[in-house]
Amino acid sequence: MIDIHCHICFPDAYKDVDWVVKKAREEGMAGIIVSSARYDEGIRVLELAVKEKDFIFSTLGYHPTEGTDHEGVLKLIKENKDRIVGVGECGLDYHWQKDPGKRGDQKKIFQKFIDLAKETKLPLVIHSWDAEQDCFDMVKDSGARCVFHCYSGSKELAQQILDNGFWISMSTHILFSKNHRKIMKVIPLERILLETDAPWLSPNKPEPNYPWNIKLSAKKIADIKNTTTEEILERAKKNAIDFFSLNI
Repeated sequence: MIDIHCHICFPDAYKDVDWVVKKAREEGMAGIIVSSARYDEGIRVLELAVKEKDFIFSTLGYHPTEGTDHEGVLKLIKENKDRIVGVGECGLDYHWQKDPGKRGDQKKIFQKFIDLAKETKLPLVIHSWDAEQDCFDMVKDSGARCVFHCYSGSKELAQQILDNGFWISMSTHILFSKNHRKIMKVIPLERILLETDAPWLSPNKPEPNYPWNIKLSAKKIADIKNTTTEEILERAKKNAIDFFSLNI
């Protein structure tokens, strides 16, 4: 099992990050890709990846509405391009940002991360809440290798994203969202990626989400695809290793 996107280093997300890592190993996980959305989180992610080499893999990014110091994050990526497996999360967020001018500012920053992903030849992890079409339009001819993390757009756009050679990561949202189940129907087995976006999107509130909860998503997907949970987990693991070039 591989969770391709979680935030176990986000400030105050967990009381004991070491316990989360230990528990993930006990649950049979092969690895975790820990994402970052701001500069301070990125520093923590890099430190954890060194401490838990060959199990924790890192991506460095800048959240469009919650990020801090995007120039600092860009510099951090350049300095650590050989130590990370992706650029992101980064992108656009129209759910929280309604102002047209500030949405324009988001696009300018996102373009810098698109360009850096191309320059470093690293996968680009895209945040696209209520901005899926604009994110797709910005990357569709970019030449970047992209995954739409926690995708919540339409099934029709999902098909266009897949047809363009990009990937869609399915979060634990699928456990309580009919739209996500519809999206899953157009994603073939050879393109499935699983994530929790932990500590958010927990299927067991009020406790936070955990990386090993991808097992719950896999069971739901197995029902949709008429196969086994084990098959979904194995496919998703192989896809994650291939997409992110993981050393596992």
